[in-house]
Amino acid sequence: MFAAESQRALGLIAKSERLLVLAHVSPDGDAIGSLLGLDRILRQLAKSDITLACDDGVPPKLDFLPGASRVTRSVAGPFDLIISVDCSDERRGGNVYRAALSRMNCRPLVINIDHHVTNTNFGDVNLVLPETVSTTEVLSRLMKIWDIELDPDIALCLLTGLGTDTLCFRTANVTPQVLQVASELVQTGADLSYVTSHTVNRKSFDAIRYWGTLLQTIQLDDRVVSVHVSAEDRRTAGYQAGGDASVVSFLASTWEADMAVSFVETNDGRVEISFRAKPGFDVAELAVEFGGGGHPAASGCTLDGPLDMVVGQISARLKEARHQQAEGR
Repeated sequence: MFAAESQRALGLIAKSERLLVLAHVSPDGDAIGSLLGLDRILRQLAKSDITLACDDGVPPKLDFLPGASRVTRSVAGPFDLIISVDCSDERRGGNVYRAALSRMNCRPLVINIDHHVTNTNFGDVNLVLPETVSTTEVLSRLMKIWDIELDPDIALCLLTGLGTDTLCFRTANVTPQVLQVASELVQTGADLSYVTSHTVNRKSFDAIRYWGTLLQTIQLDDRVVSVHVSAEDRRTAGYQAGGDASVVSFLASTWEADMAVSFVETNDGRVEISFRAKPGFDVAELAVEFGGGGHPAASGCTLDGPLDMVVGQISARLKEARHQQAEGR
């Protein structure tokens, strides 16, 4: 099925002239690595009119990736084809995706490339492999089917997604096959230590100060650890980027907790929620329940505020889910 869908996607790409490739809001290393890696793959397929877009742009820690300066936060269109990378559903495409659709007389064809188990298969062609650890791993498989030559720039982009989504190959879903893919990328010229030092092992001073604000609210209750921050406190902390600066992944290392959650109030009064779970527990279904998605070990959703109400509602449901899963183990 994947091979057949891959050929369908290749056919659509061949017939298209103006392409939009977009990554999800609040992008991580896999989103940007996929975005920029696919750009170079498409150029090997003789495509030149390619717009790369992401609502929140490229995070500073990822601007070392080749082509990062080409990523825009707005689009003009029209486009013959939209390729979405690392988006579990259409909403994750954000304003860029909505703007692209609004500028079209008719809905353009969409290729959906992703690895989230909660993906809604919203594309006309869906290249979704939940068994892979990152969308860049999906791209590595596509390259073999499409007979694309792996070069050092593509390898660096793909390794960035592979390394960041596995916390440098420390997550439970890392298999010998994943390590083999990583080995091929390194052999082609991607530097794993360079990727790690710029992503997993590095944070800005603003992010560290923001962690201080978040950690002032830390609570551990019934093996669920949580933090929250209001929009006002986030502005006071001076953190300009979106999300929780990956503090929830740090919380997930708490010995006494099975699940972790962060709540970040945005400027428009909504609340971004990030979940993490230790091996043996699953937060994906909970995220889907509230309109989000992700993986068993890492998921998220966004709800309308106010913050206090959302914190209370989600915390209660999270503890209930943890109890149910613990009893079923």
